[in-house]
Amino acid sequence: MMGTLYNSSYQFVQTDDYVVIHVEMIHEARVVPLFDNADEARANRRPSVHEPWFGDSVGWYEDGALIVETTNINPLQLSESSIPITKQGRIIESFKPYSESEIVYQFTVEDDNIYRQPWTAEMSYHAMDGRIYEYACHEGNYAMPGILAGARRQEVMEEFGSE
Repeated sequence: MMGTLYNSSYQFVQTDDYVVIHVEMIHEARVVPLFDNADEARANRRPSVHEPWFGDSVGWYEDGALIVETTNINPLQLSESSIPITKQGRIIESFKPYSESEIVYQFTVEDDNIYRQPWTAEMSYHAMDGRIYEYACHEGNYAMPGILAGARRQEVMEEFGSE
């Protein structure tokens, strides 16, 4: 969940059994099952033959922070965000409230196949007080000239009447 140059908006939704992290960029959603502790969470992992795009995430609360541990990560998924990792690696995330409007996000990457030691990064997420604008790509949208021409034609018709 590293920030991008624009539209790094996340929405967190929690039920009794799950936390869902919705990412506006590309409209992705991570569904993280919640457990009472780390041992119970790790005991309830999916079989490794399952290969979910975001890996196998499990979560629990520790000292007021949501801890999410992810294994079996698809290396192609993380290569898009510039974090090299193999399927044997693991990422541990912590989401800890700092104030009413700020969550401190920390993640640690562990992968003996690539790194000599684990490494950690940290950033804060701040509550938005404005609108979230939909992320949508329009490159290569060859229909746009036709759509705009139709709209301009409709405006002319409304102003001057139909032919």
